[in-house]
Amino acid sequence: MTSVAQKIKNRIKGKGRGWAFTPKDFLDLGPRNNVGQILHRLTAQGFIRQVSRGVYDYPRKHSSMGDFPPHVQNVVDAVARAAGDRIYPTGPTAANRMGLTTQVPAKTAFVTTGKPRKVKVWNVNVDLYKTTLPKTLTRPLAYMALQALDNIGPDYVDQKMIDKTAKHLKPADKKDIHDNLRYIRNPWLVDIARQISV
Repeated sequence: MTSVAQKIKNRIKGKGRGWAFTPKDFLDLGPRNNVGQILHRLTAQGFIRQVSRGVYDYPRKHSSMGDFPPHVQNVVDAVARAAGDRIYPTGPTAANRMGLTTQVPAKTAFVTTGKPRKVKVWNVNVDLYKTTLPKTLTRPLAYMALQALDNIGPDYVDQKMIDKTAKHLKPADKKDIHDNLRYIRNPWLVDIARQISV
């Protein structure tokens, strides 16, 4: 019979190097205290490392440079899973990824459907801001589109931006936006959201 420790190691290996996780990712395999002790042992053995408070990763390795730093997005995703929240790019990051601006945000930050907080990933402080968009949105791309347009603002969003954003969206993303129009607080953003969701 496979031990809990071996099952945890197998899951970590199966996710691949760079995966970040918390003890909650293994509670289906054993009791919380047992999982915590196993992760502590695996850390002492150098199999995994602790990269933030309560968060570990299976480090990516370089043949000559050693372990790579943890990927911030992976650590933040682990924090979100543990809390049962969803985390998305901030408005400036979303606008850049959607190709609506060439500006690259200097600060690493995200918005969350949970409570705002700071997460320290090694030497980097990452801010998680409270989202102003509907928590009922479930499609990441739908959320990112609205976040990007909201960040640009009513005075600067033009038809070209609206059309460009709409082209990024799949039918399921458009349906998600359309189903949540009544929950969007900003009247001007509701009008834009209606246009990209048709």
